[in-house]
Amino acid sequence: MTNIKTNRYYKLFYIHGYLSEPNSTKGALFKDKLNAQAIKYRDCEPQELKISDCVKRIKDFIKGENNVVLIGSSLGGLLAAKAAKDNNQIKHLILLNPAIIPPNVDINEISDMPKRILTEMKDPDLFNKNIKSEIFILLGKNDEVVPNNWGIYFAKKQNATVRFLDDDHRFSNNMSQLPKIIGKYLNKSIN
Repeated sequence: MTNIKTNRYYKLFYIHGYLSEPNSTKGALFKDKLNAQAIKYRDCEPQELKISDCVKRIKDFIKGENNVVLIGSSLGGLLAAKAAKDNNQIKHLILLNPAIIPPNVDINEISDMPKRILTEMKDPDLFNKNIKSEIFILLGKNDEVVPNNWGIYFAKKQNATVRFLDDDHRFSNNMSQLPKIIGKYLNKSIN
């Protein structure tokens, strides 16, 4: 597969998930195929991160850039959405199985993350305030980590475009196709 030509219009950045890192499989793939720069949003163990610090690092990293596209995977999707809330330079959010917790979800029923982080993740503004960025969400039908209804609920509140793939949380079956899907979406949105 050849590189997807989107970078003359946009500056792409990748934000990884909770247990991942900037140079993960997706990070390397998006760098190679989309010229996306991965953002290192934490210098600590995942369980020690603070959501507000992560969002600040993302905002600082993209400061001064124009026509920004944030590609966020899982927790990275939440961080991308939070960074875009009050940021006009972010033109597009591309969220891959985003871990955006709806207001009605009881975080006490979630056991995979520290409660402190889950509490910080819940943000009613993501459902009550219109994000100015265009939002495209990819959801794996068989996501075993983040319930699809979270992404659907967020999409309805933000009037986002949603596409389902027959895949898991990591997009294991469609990993190599993600740059093409993202490139097609971005190229369509500029025409």
